[in-house]
Amino acid sequence: MCSSVEITEATNDRLEELQAEIRRETGRNVPKSVVLERIIRDAYESKDETIELFRDDSES
Repeated sequence: MCSSVEITEATNDRLEELQAEIRRETGRNVPKSVVLERIIRDAYESKDETIELFRDDSES
């Protein structure tokens, strides 16, 4: 399944920078989709921490 997600230009720039750094450090060309899949997998495995990122500071 292939979905389309709109992201800001700034977010796309960061994703491309991350992709380029992965290429420099590993010597592998990793598609953006794979980078995003890994980020989402890691966030999913740390659900509580990820959810905390979205809590309103005033609730603390």
